[in-house]
Amino acid sequence: MRPGRFPGRLLIFAALLCRLPWQWLRRKPRSDAVSRVLILHQFLLGDALMATSLLAKARERFPEAEIVLACPPGQAALYDSRPYGIQTFPWHLRDFASIRRLLAEPRFDIVYLMGENRLSFLARAIGARWIVGFAGETPTYKNWLVDEAIPYADQPEAWTDTAARLVDGPDPRPFRLEDWPLGTVTTPTLPERYVVLHVGASSATRFWPAASWRQVADEVRCQGATVVWSCGPGEQYLLDEVGPQENELTMAGNLSLPQLRAVLASALACVCPDTGIAHLAKVAGCPLIMLFGPGSEILFGASRFFAGQACLGVGPALFPCRNQRSVHYREVDWALRCFRQAGDAVGCCAMPQCMDAILAAEVRAALINVIRNWK
Repeated sequence: MRPGRFPGRLLIFAALLCRLPWQWLRRKPRSDAVSRVLILHQFLLGDALMATSLLAKARERFPEAEIVLACPPGQAALYDSRPYGIQTFPWHLRDFASIRRLLAEPRFDIVYLMGENRLSFLARAIGARWIVGFAGETPTYKNWLVDEAIPYADQPEAWTDTAARLVDGPDPRPFRLEDWPLGTVTTPTLPERYVVLHVGASSATRFWPAASWRQVADEVRCQGATVVWSCGPGEQYLLDEVGPQENELTMAGNLSLPQLRAVLASALACVCPDTGIAHLAKVAGCPLIMLFGPGSEILFGASRFFAGQACLGVGPALFPCRNQRSVHYREVDWALRCFRQAGDAVGCCAMPQCMDAILAAEVRAALINVIRNWK
């Protein structure tokens, strides 16, 4: 049985009660007086990696400060090479011991909430002097303890660039691979020239037909490269449907995130749906072709921060049922996306026609462009 959240929440609210009498004395510290900064989240991999811009800007704003990234345990190893000089603190609401350790940390001057204002209760419980989050999360009670609420962009903008808005000042310097070293990682024996085709996704509504993947694999071979097939844990059946050739390497969720990043760093390109591995490819410096069906290319594709690498989106610019406007539980007028779950139940998507509408010929053309012009 998985441990519940109740013990951790009880500890947080007990500590919060001790802090509330001093709640009204809070004041934003001067930037030159900030010595400890906490960036706090429980995002999935993709959203967390898109917010790398926030790490970069925090370091530029507070060059001498100790910056701690409190993130889910499964993501922590990615940051072992200490991008932007940050330290990681693995934690989870179901892990009572990790919450207790966080409460024992020396006080933080500023806590930045990537997009989950519900975590402001934890931030106040650990004694944060100032809490910064994005405005407008629903329900409203999640925003009660946020000291400084930053609005989302009112014009179309990549969420990567929006994430950096939490910190005062201009955009951070665009990402460079040397800002996030690969570190020493052991990988499988890899071909000299290869392209990663990742067929999995965080939602079945983003699965692309096997026949389309086979056409793209044919193009990889025509370009004199080897296909390296990838999927997540429990998605082997997707590779079985595609049918990799005998000489082609398959990675069915058996690599760690640092290993997978190292594999991507040496690839000619990566083709994948709009899912976590796409954003891992960005921080690996791997030229990327993203397949956009239910997702928004504006929100999750190319950005100012990752301007130094290829990120080409393929998919219909508009689709009738891509009509939901919520981003991290906030209504964003210009955002058009679909976050329905796969299935036959009411409100679900029984057949992701938006993925079927992505033409293999367009993906092949984008792949040729990337291989010839970026590697």
